[in-house]
Amino acid sequence: MRFLVPLLTVVVFLGLQSTVASKIAIGGIAPDFIVVCVILFGLQRGPIVGSLFGFLAGFLVDLGNPGYLGLNALTKSLVGYAGGRLGSTASPGTVVLVFVIFLAALGHDIVYLLVYQWPRVDRAFVGIFTNALPSALYTALAGIVVERLLALLGAKVVTKLGKERQ
Repeated sequence: MRFLVPLLTVVVFLGLQSTVASKIAIGGIAPDFIVVCVILFGLQRGPIVGSLFGFLAGFLVDLGNPGYLGLNALTKSLVGYAGGRLGSTASPGTVVLVFVIFLAALGHDIVYLLVYQWPRVDRAFVGIFTNALPSALYTALAGIVVERLLALLGAKVVTKLGKERQ
């Protein structure tokens, strides 16, 4: 049962990514709801569970692109781990959460683009400035909306940001 809730969470966010993200895209830039899901999960549950959850989410995303199987699993594992590490040290607040989601989305995209475009690193840097930065900003803003909606629905979200875990 403990494994079922994270799996259902990933499936819901995959559905959100595949249906809503393309409809709210601005100039081809869409938010990455999977990164939001992973970072919120990592912030709430810690680095080990966050990285395992990121791996699961990334692997499910990778199933749609088997040519680069493992790349999303790697990058989302890193995001989950980083979120878990920050969860016990960051101070609470919406501004901090926006900044954390922005950095997580940007870090995810940088690692993804560098590996995906290797050895053409120049293409990766162009992608970072033209796609990754605006996407990270959009993801951070959409992430706050998602986090607030989850809080209104009564879900346990990042209310413990800044407190030590048991």
